[in-house]
Amino acid sequence: MKKISIAIALLASLSSVHANAESRDAIGQWLHERAMRAALNDDLPGARQNNEEGTYRIVPLAELDAPDTVKQTFRVQIARSRAGAVRVPVGVIPSQAELLATLPKVQRPDSVLRQRLPSPPSNLQGTVLGVAEVIGMEPSGALDGVKSSGLTRFYRLTDVGIVAFNEENFRVPGTTIEVIAEAQNTAVNGLPAQIDMNVDGQGRGRVVLSWAAGDKAYTLTATGDSDVEGKARVLQVIAAAITD
Repeated sequence: MKKISIAIALLASLSSVHANAESRDAIGQWLHERAMRAALNDDLPGARQNNEEGTYRIVPLAELDAPDTVKQTFRVQIARSRAGAVRVPVGVIPSQAELLATLPKVQRPDSVLRQRLPSPPSNLQGTVLGVAEVIGMEPSGALDGVKSSGLTRFYRLTDVGIVAFNEENFRVPGTTIEVIAEAQNTAVNGLPAQIDMNVDGQGRGRVVLSWAAGDKAYTLTATGDSDVEGKARVLQVIAAAITD
């Protein structure tokens, strides 16, 4: 599979919503430079083949390979997230109708997914998603023909909204997933996790819960009415019941 590097992906994407243009540019430049350095190192004569097992790391902010301006932006966003739901500009959170119009409608059986993923898809039957309406699914992460390192499944869940569940096998060679230690503000089955809640001025809300266990990194995203505390509780219950 092709090399991928998902570095501080969740926090960087959230910061792009809240930060000013200068901070967004600094984050984008930093991520671009990291990707370019990784690609350059792979191309150097004598470079090791990209067949080492991928990694998932929880990195203290002080040890993050980032400029001070980027670290300071992350500090501000971490503090805001820990204070509760963060208000975002109107238009950042789509309506359910807008979201549905963009989501994939393809559905594939487990037998096909097992052939295309590095490990079987997570079992959701013990969660409310196991009986929820399936909207569709799409591959994620590193792509190699019909195979991929990850999968995102989309559901419509009554009283919650649209729920996306992404699973990413970070053991795939070349994968690097890093999350900031200070951003981990909750737990899933005793393991560090990060939850972020956003609301807008139109009554819309979005909650993102991310964590890692075993060989996978997971993200649950709920988008719908602005009852973000209720969404957060539902996502926590779902996460605790997911099995692999």
